[in-house]
Amino acid sequence: MATLAEWAKGDDRWTERPAGVVVIGSHSTPQLVASLGDRIAAVGRLPLLGTVTPSTSADAASRTNSAQRVRALHDAFRVPEELAAALSSAGGPVLLVDDLVDSGWTMAIVARLLRRSGARAILPFALALSA
Repeated sequence: MATLAEWAKGDDRWTERPAGVVVIGSHSTPQLVASLGDRIAAVGRLPLLGTVTPSTSADAASRTNSAQRVRALHDAFRVPEELAAALSSAGGPVLLVDDLVDSGWTMAIVARLLRRSGARAILPFALALSA
């Protein structure tokens, strides 16, 4: 949680505090991602707005090149109705939480989907980055 505190107060600080937390669902590590989002929301005293749900094609996308990955991920996630309603009324940026970012495409595509569903801005946060 020190990372979030530094992000909020450091040289590259947030222009405004997140209004809530959204989790990118995972087939491979569902409990890890859910508990990470839940804990960040609790420590940051933020509402956990919901989870973007993945389809099975989201898993297959990780084993392809960049162009194929984008194509596979394009329709691989959906925003449940409850989450879309929460995004519209959040009133600020949302903290988008994932366990691992390797190419960055999942985060980018889900962020775009959230923006189209009513989020004002997205602050991406990942537990780990893959080189």
